Amino acid sequence: MASAIEWQSGDLGAAFGLAASVGRPLFLYWGAGWCPPCNRLKADVFSQPEFAQRMRGLLPFWLDGDAAGAQALAAQYKLRSYPTLVLYGADGREITRLPCELDGELFLGALDLALGAGHTAAESLQAALGNTRPLADAEWSLLSLYSWDTDEGQLLPAAELPAVLARLAAACPPDGACADAAARLHLHAQVAAAGRIVGDAPAGNASASAAQAAAAIAAAADRLLRVFGDTRLARANMDILVNSGVNLIKWSGARQAELVQALDQAAREFAADSRLSLGDRLTAVRLQLRLVRLGGPSADAAELVRSSVAAALAEVRDPYARHTLVNTAVSALNDAGRADEAEALLQAELPGSHSPYYFMLSLAAAARRRGDIPATLGWYEQAWRAAVGSATRLQWGATYLVSVIDMAPEDQPRIEAAAQEIARDISAASDAYQQRNRTHLQRLAGKLAMLTVPGPQAGALQRLLTANL
Repeated sequence: MASAIEWQSGDLGAAFGLAASVGRPLFLYWGAGWCPPCNRLKADVFSQPEFAQRMRGLLPFWLDGDAAGAQALAAQYKLRSYPTLVLYGADGREITRLPCELDGELFLGALDLALGAGHTAAESLQAALGNTRPLADAEWSLLSLYSWDTDEGQLLPAAELPAVLARLAAACPPDGACADAAARLHLHAQVAAAGRIVGDAPAGNASASAAQAAAAIAAAADRLLRVFGDTRLARANMDILVNSGVNLIKWSGARQAELVQALDQAAREFAADSRLSLGDRLTAVRLQLRLVRLGGPSADAAELVRSSVAAALAEVRDPYARHTLVNTAVSALNDAGRADEAEALLQAELPGSHSPYYFMLSLAAAARRRGDIPATLGWYEQAWRAAVGSATRLQWGATYLVSVIDMAPEDQPRIEAAAQEIARDISAASDAYQQRNRTHLQRLAGKLAMLTVPGPQAGALQRLLTANL
């Protein structure tokens, strides 16, 4: 972690008590050492002097997913995805969850907005939905910059997200700062809806309903074009566009050629923006390549990826920045049809990486794509045995055993050895059945139940999981 910041760790309850006693908000970072987005945060946000300066007025707390009891705390505070960033008031109330994928400059702006908030995100949401009072521009901005991806039902059940976000976007005043908030809320709503146009259900006869649906689709496409085609607005929503822009176009159902052209231009501007990290700029280059499949400009796109990867890798040496850069580079090379180069890059990075076991999972996935079962299982096993941290080891042990059952169910000695070791890891962990651990063990329990004649160790592990999940 960034040395300029005095991160607290250990007893979260005591940290809340300290925050209350000194009258400081608490900034919570939930993450793991191997997680690429976490490493991006460390390199691009936490390392900034401006961020460290703001932390001097707060109580920064680092909850490592592999710390003792961390998964139980995560369940209590509704944390799951790595990373999750939460700002609490000195009184312990949750103010908001911050989007981790904003670039450093925009993240600081979102943090400042949250620090100056007169209401929590929950209070603003309740007022907006109940129409009990008009929201200030800053409140609309706070809701648009809320990390809905990591909400975990804290503000809204997942099933309600599409409709509620669409209502918020429609209720946001269409001018000034609120126009920007409305645009981002519409993007959030469309991503949450996975392509469905969310709004009031069409009424009347079938032809009227069809016309209303067509009008809603056209309006959604118009909104996308406004965001894609506005340099400032596209940059403000770059996190959504690079991750979900291709799907937003696929789902639009209208004016796709225009949308592809506009997003391709935005991606080119992102890739040339010197304010962005090389990792973020490479993500933009990857977006250009993905747009080719929807009819975007194809001239030398694959070679652009290859040259951009080489240039970025030659320059980036910081271990956190390089970890996330390599992860992006591997995805980009695979998208460009250069799977051999992606695998070679992963192999080359293993000796110098601070989390080589993460890249071993990627090597397992590469072997699986080419149908090499021994190599797939070999890399999964290496990743498990090299993993650092009790939760990571437990989760990746479960991933390994699930893969063995899927790909080599007849290999009883291998299944038995892994089952025995995983059972020991479960017994040693105080929060084996909590949060991310629980998710992985539930999947493993389902796979163990599929074994026709489980061995004694596999059978014992299945009974253990059945009794506790």
